Amino acid sequence: MHTITIIGGGASGTLLAIQLIRLNQQQQPLTIHLVESRPQPGRGVAYSAASLTHRLNVPAGKMSAFPQEPQHFHRWLLSRGHALEADAFVPRRWYGDYLAALLEESLAGNAAAVTLQLHEDEAVDVSHATGGLVVQLASGQQLPSDQVVLAFGNFLPPYLRGGSQEYRSHPGYQHNPWDPQLADKIPVGARVLIIGMGLTAVDTILSLHEAGHRGLIHAISTHGWAPAVHELGHSYPSFSAELAGKTSVRELLRIVRRHLALAQQSGSNWRAVVDALRPDTQALWQGLPLVEKRRFMRHLRRIWDVSRHRMPAECAAVLAELEAAGQLQRLTGRINNIEPAADGLQVSYRRHDDQHSLTVDVLINCTGSESDFARLEQPLVRNLLAKGLIQPDALRLGLQAGPDGQLGPRLYTLGTALKGVLWESTAMPEIRSQAQQLAARLLAGE
Repeated sequence: MHTITIIGGGASGTLLAIQLIRLNQQQQPLTIHLVESRPQPGRGVAYSAASLTHRLNVPAGKMSAFPQEPQHFHRWLLSRGHALEADAFVPRRWYGDYLAALLEESLAGNAAAVTLQLHEDEAVDVSHATGGLVVQLASGQQLPSDQVVLAFGNFLPPYLRGGSQEYRSHPGYQHNPWDPQLADKIPVGARVLIIGMGLTAVDTILSLHEAGHRGLIHAISTHGWAPAVHELGHSYPSFSAELAGKTSVRELLRIVRRHLALAQQSGSNWRAVVDALRPDTQALWQGLPLVEKRRFMRHLRRIWDVSRHRMPAECAAVLAELEAAGQLQRLTGRINNIEPAADGLQVSYRRHDDQHSLTVDVLINCTGSESDFARLEQPLVRNLLAKGLIQPDALRLGLQAGPDGQLGPRLYTLGTALKGVLWESTAMPEIRSQAQQLAARLLAGE
């Protein structure tokens, strides 16, 4: 009997389970333990939102769970009565439905050889044992395993570093932007400040709008940039040969800028150039010396994020409507202190050399998942760090691992935890490939 434990039943953990079931072609007896604190696998933070306004930021035709079947998700939508084109940006919850259905269908087709045990529980420790590993659950149950996979998804955002920390316990401070009931907790007339202006902030603003929020909404980010808007229908040829072997961010940027100009001259646009980089990004990142990766993080990360992780036009239209009405106001600056005040929370921020302050009723932290594992308070992470079974990567973007996700003997990861190693490791095209490759390796007993 081959036993594999997957800790985390969000998209990456569920995809791995699906691939293990599908690739078990030897029909060897296989037990998969899937540990997830949420009642349903496949959803995680990304695909749990009930609101239909929260849309995938990738067209349905590119969101297949299987690398060799790129239209699988779109066909699944059509089979469920959703008459949509492949370039539609569909609600995130539908993708959670898709993954849950795939897991159920895969298991039904391989039930004779595969046992899938779902544990609505929390893993708190992993230990080496004779011939394998043992996963300790919060309930007290132990899961002896041949291999263990850490399928971490998104963690809660980091707190503000420096300044007073009293705001953490203030009733107006909302630390979890992915809370499904978040919009219901905020009075419709409240003055709201959203920290961050990425895709999580966009979803939060859409939720408030859907809930009928009437109060003023501020959104602050270091540069005041929101995610760019998708414009489909453009293409640009690969220029991989020019990029190969380059180990300087300055060299790479020079080449990309030249192609941006060429794209504009040829009637394409910059989005197509960024998309043309996608197949090469992991190799380029791995080829950069650490000092160059740090240079990229200092100077280019934010512009890369807003250019690479774009939002659907439908979402942008709502934001534009709110800005035109004066209800949504974007601020540029860096927060340096948050203090409880008699009438809410007083936020101090600096823009260039000027200091500003703002008083709000509600503060929502949309700065994104904490990626520095050394700062996480999760029991499993703390125990694994203390044992030396995991360690943060040099950039504090995830875990130190091989490109294949191996953390140590019999211990693996995939998805967001590999961002520091691969850079592109948080979107479905990369995660589905990782899941397929890792499943094959696990089944081979490596």
